[in-house]
Amino acid sequence: MGIAMLGAAPRLGFCALLGLCWAVPAWPAGAVAAPESRPALVAQHPEKAWLQAVVRAGSRLVAVGERGLILYSDDAGVHWTQARVPVSVTLTAVSFVDERQGWAVGHYGTVLHSDDGGQTWRRQLDGVAAARIELAAAEREAAGNPAGGLAAEHPADGSPAAGPLAAERRAGAAAAEKRLAAARRLVQDGPDKPFFDLHFFDAANGIIVGAYNLAFRTHDGGRTWESLMGGIANPGANHLYAIRGTRDRLYVVGEQGLVFRSDDGGRSFGRLATPYQGSYFSAAVLPSGDLVVAGLRGNAWRLSGPGDHWTQIELPAPVSVTALAVDGRRLYFANQAGQVYASDADAAAPRALQLPPMPMLTGLLPLADGTLVATGLQGVARLAPAAAVPAAPAASAAHAGRAD
Repeated sequence: MGIAMLGAAPRLGFCALLGLCWAVPAWPAGAVAAPESRPALVAQHPEKAWLQAVVRAGSRLVAVGERGLILYSDDAGVHWTQARVPVSVTLTAVSFVDERQGWAVGHYGTVLHSDDGGQTWRRQLDGVAAARIELAAAEREAAGNPAGGLAAEHPADGSPAAGPLAAERRAGAAAAEKRLAAARRLVQDGPDKPFFDLHFFDAANGIIVGAYNLAFRTHDGGRTWESLMGGIANPGANHLYAIRGTRDRLYVVGEQGLVFRSDDGGRSFGRLATPYQGSYFSAAVLPSGDLVVAGLRGNAWRLSGPGDHWTQIELPAPVSVTALAVDGRRLYFANQAGQVYASDADAAAPRALQLPPMPMLTGLLPLADGTLVATGLQGVARLAPAAAVPAAPAASAAHAGRAD
């Protein structure tokens, strides 16, 4: 997932910083469309732009990022081609279920779909439509939880209105009214809130999550969406940064130590107690089924079952983790300082890879030959297989991986 929440890159001198030149048409004064409805401009070197995530689409690689950029590569990331995209918003995450069907999400409540392996895209959802979907769901919930009926019918203490069932109904009505008020504000705010991540089970069923508790589900490949916001116990409307899982078990992680789990394919979510109350930006499910979460200041934890036991993962440096990746053999961590750590798939004792200095990284993709493809502030890079092996645990190597 792209870590847009860690702070945007400075816009002053952006092209000079990234070595990026954009082919910009001469728009008449006052005629420039909003980024959510303006096609992405063609870049001379899109592979050097700020990219947020990279995934497989069959044998193809697809990366997404700044200003509506979507790139694809058919030679394991050596060369990249810019796709045709109908928006210019920052795209934060991308997912493919096979070599053709894929989705990307991003700012302004954007959801895009491709059915040709990432070469062309069309918009399926935007922030305006998403807000209206949530408002309609909140109105239905409020209509089913009338606020004043019980108190008017049984005003005296000791009556049925004072019992546990009545208290539960009043609490439900209050929660429904709170959700309705928040949904109305969401509509009034306009399409200003991003989606951060997505999980598709197959070509029909998927879930997207984002800022301020945004959460939606589709059962028809994105043609229609329904709100999940009322089913996630997140009264503070904290950001939901990542979603990972298998066919039936899903995890959503976010701000202030939020970790939610669903054991029914996303139909319902329960909150898990966690040992760290800072933000989790990334999540990964290990081959064992255990969950790894990581976030602020290098805090990383492993959840093992049964019993939901949390074990801290000691990283070499207290730097915010921006991406996780697992390939069945190793677990990789990328951070805000451009460092990459690797451990065996059991997440024990991660060590720093021997890499040249890099800016902030946002995504990692392990390839079959051991190469790592990384996205970040300065585009996409291939990290050679030799570099993707952790350094021996000697004193000098350990010091090289620290930010002290």
